[in-house]
Amino acid sequence: MIKLAVFDVDGTLVTKGNRRVPASCVHALNELSRKGVKLAIASGRPPFAMEQSLLEQVSFDYFVCSNGAFVRNAQHEVLYHYSFTMEETRSLIHAFKKTDNALMFQCQDAAHCYHGYKRIANMLQNFLGRLDILVDERESEGYLQDTMPLAAVAKIEDADLDMMKQRFPQFLFTPFDTCFYDINGAHDKATGVSHICEAMGWSMQDVISFGDDYNDLEMIKACGIGVAMGDAREAVKEAADYVSGLCSRNGIAQALLHYGLIDRVCDDEAVSE
Repeated sequence: MIKLAVFDVDGTLVTKGNRRVPASCVHALNELSRKGVKLAIASGRPPFAMEQSLLEQVSFDYFVCSNGAFVRNAQHEVLYHYSFTMEETRSLIHAFKKTDNALMFQCQDAAHCYHGYKRIANMLQNFLGRLDILVDERESEGYLQDTMPLAAVAKIEDADLDMMKQRFPQFLFTPFDTCFYDINGAHDKATGVSHICEAMGWSMQDVISFGDDYNDLEMIKACGIGVAMGDAREAVKEAADYVSGLCSRNGIAQALLHYGLIDRVCDDEAVSE
């Protein structure tokens, strides 16, 4: 019996590019919640960067942020919290400045860019449509934040990628766009979901998960049911138990209906702001 449904955000619940939430998706998630299934977001986004238009329409019970680095419930009780050490953080800043690759840290309060501000800003504008969460730290003398980073986002040129991986073997480098990578500790969305299950006494087999990109792959494999969106990466589709339609074409509702978790699909393909 499915007790928890976990959803990636970008390309899964929110359309890429225009960042809209399909009405059919909102209807399906709210029906699923009414039937007693708990809802969770699992995203590469940090806690402060969740899609507000989505949160205004759907009440989520859990949040897996920064690819599993930070997990909390709706009451803001922290179930898991990982952060870089000061030594790791300083070493990353030094290495990225030396090689002229762009580096941004995801902290609990904001995103802090230590090198390559324009490259990071352009990426955030394209993906999130906002720059108010980005702090320019290029003139900072070392790392001065009150809390350590949960994760990092970087633009790494192909010629430097292998060197960076060898220099920082403790980190996972997961691509999400051309030359852009999430940099995380030895955790992922699957381990993030496992912390929810551990807290609630559930099994991973009690979970259905939805995703489309490389950072969803382990979660798709680990959950009882893994659903890939219609335009997901081929590796995600191959790992999934079911390949649904596009986010913008009732993909979420289609999969939930397929598994008998909701009773009908809202045919209104209009999208809500």
